[in-house]
Amino acid sequence: MKNELREAPRRQRNAMTALCLGALLLPLAASAKLVDVPKGVWEGTLGTKAIVACFNAGFPSGSYYYKQYKKPIPLSRTDKDSFWHEAGDTGLWSLDAAKGSTLTGTWKNVKGQPVALPIQLNLADSSGGDTACGGEGYAGQLEAPPKIEPGKKQEYAPGRSFRSLRFAGQETTELFGPEPTLAAINRELRRDLDTGKDAIKDYFATHREYLGRVGVPAEDENETNPVYWSSQWLSIRSYNWTVGTGQRGISWFHRTWDLRTGRQVDPWTWFGARAKVPASPREGAGTGRGTLTPKLRRFLFAYGKIDPSTTDRNCGRNQEDAASYDLTLEAKGMRFSQPASGDGCEIEIEVPYTELDPVLTPAGKAAVQRIVSSPD
Repeated sequence: MKNELREAPRRQRNAMTALCLGALLLPLAASAKLVDVPKGVWEGTLGTKAIVACFNAGFPSGSYYYKQYKKPIPLSRTDKDSFWHEAGDTGLWSLDAAKGSTLTGTWKNVKGQPVALPIQLNLADSSGGDTACGGEGYAGQLEAPPKIEPGKKQEYAPGRSFRSLRFAGQETTELFGPEPTLAAINRELRRDLDTGKDAIKDYFATHREYLGRVGVPAEDENETNPVYWSSQWLSIRSYNWTVGTGQRGISWFHRTWDLRTGRQVDPWTWFGARAKVPASPREGAGTGRGTLTPKLRRFLFAYGKIDPSTTDRNCGRNQEDAASYDLTLEAKGMRFSQPASGDGCEIEIEVPYTELDPVLTPAGKAAVQRIVSSPD
């Protein structure tokens, strides 16, 4: 259940990204079949509701929002018909050719009882050219000063819960539990959110870039959740997928706190090693990723029955001394796992806490003893 809780928000955002970006990219090959795009920003009504719509001509795309809500709904074209399709096909737009500064048409639903509503629009801004949705006339109306937005509480375990805190496309987490040190840790986590002017400027610049490209304001995917939490120790994983990138844009790091003191610790030091230097000061004491000491490498390979002399030569790099591993606290042991690259060569070994003693430093033995003896 804990794994499902911490993976669900990212899966939901992945699905939304695919919907808003991937689906809009599909019609590109069919653009030659499209009728003229009514490029520009248009204001008027859909039925009786006031809306603002925009259309990009460079790549045929667009979106619209109800003035009451200001939540853009993507519009895209396919080569199968002449409609503008709302994201998820919640509605279809049939537009007549623009007559000067007037644009008319009909909205109809796809499911349920047939409903048709008139669309009446007037050209409000033509200065954006082929990327009208990214201009001031459309994007500028969506850019309210961002605020820290708390998410819904999720239970990690009985008596312990957490919720996301989002600001300008960034995310951290807020923890609720019986440990007195959580107040200080929450303050530390809140500092992950960069609320400075440059961060806000970059956030809106990314929105405008993708509004101008595909009609919707895309942003990076971020998620920060607890992945191990007992009365003694807390580990949090932060995940980022930079918008518009493939696998190369995915990154993550782990942070661990001693809940007795409220201070961050580096579990690699329990084995006489250290995590790699963080990519950013905001990533805390360490990323949780490091390299194995020779002693630890011999121990893990023996435990996992890994023999480098008999391995597939295509996987040799994964077994080199310099190979990187994530080190994470799990319910029954510590896991050493290599970042997935899709080639099936990744090494992942989890060792029960009670069997780690031969490779632990004195400080590591004391830390693991606290884990083993903890009632939760």
